[in-house]
Amino acid sequence: MSGTHKIGISSFAYSYACGTRPYEKPEHVMTPFDLIDKAVEIGADAVQFGDNMPLERYSDEELVRIRAYAEERGIELEAGMRKSTEERLAEYIRITHKIGARVLRLITDGVGFAPSFEECCRIFTAVIPLLEESGVVLGIENHDRFHTHEYMRMVETVGHPQIGLTVDSVNSLSLEEPVGDVLRDMAAYCVCLHIKDYAVRRVPGGGGLRITGACPGTGRLDIRRCYEECRTSSGSDFNIILESWMEPCETLEETLQMEDEWARAGVGYLKSIM
Repeated sequence: MSGTHKIGISSFAYSYACGTRPYEKPEHVMTPFDLIDKAVEIGADAVQFGDNMPLERYSDEELVRIRAYAEERGIELEAGMRKSTEERLAEYIRITHKIGARVLRLITDGVGFAPSFEECCRIFTAVIPLLEESGVVLGIENHDRFHTHEYMRMVETVGHPQIGLTVDSVNSLSLEEPVGDVLRDMAAYCVCLHIKDYAVRRVPGGGGLRITGACPGTGRLDIRRCYEECRTSSGSDFNIILESWMEPCETLEETLQMEDEWARAGVGYLKSIM
């Protein structure tokens, strides 16, 4: 099924500029307003605020300003969070609605919080009335603990049209699940598609393999396949949100420059295949 798909950038496409990597922070840390400006500058149509740019830090008045700023510039917003306690999830549904966003991307786990499959299903079921009232769509992202078939079963167990999946193209490599498994289990429930490219290289001296980031379109990920399988399988509109696993350069200045170059190249590459 074909739908509406915009190209967007996540705050995780600019992790160094956001000052959230364990690395030297820039003098000016990127704000939500800066990220919206950057999206306009590089030709993206959407912005997703990840948990490295937590919206809970902002007052309701500031959230309304962020919404208006994006609307004036024609940028669609999405929100993101991690640590899905019922109370925290309820608050982020409210925040998502406040900024005029449709999608709330969610990572279930957080510091000191690793809910079971059953607990996840209970929490998601509990917030259905809030989702219905606000119109927010919840996109549960595959990360490091559950397998992709478990995320699929979460959505099927809860069984509500406003609860789907954020399909991350490569996160599940941490569980040795290839991209084909991710798409097989998750594409049909896609409400958001995360794209970040990667490379696999031998560690110097032959002591194993190392997975690291790559500029979009230059690595091992078949980005066109990810998009096409989600586009044809999902019954939902979804945006394609660019992220990055870029490693730092020798200096902060070089790092920030390369991060921007990767984001620009990624948006350009996504446009070329859509």
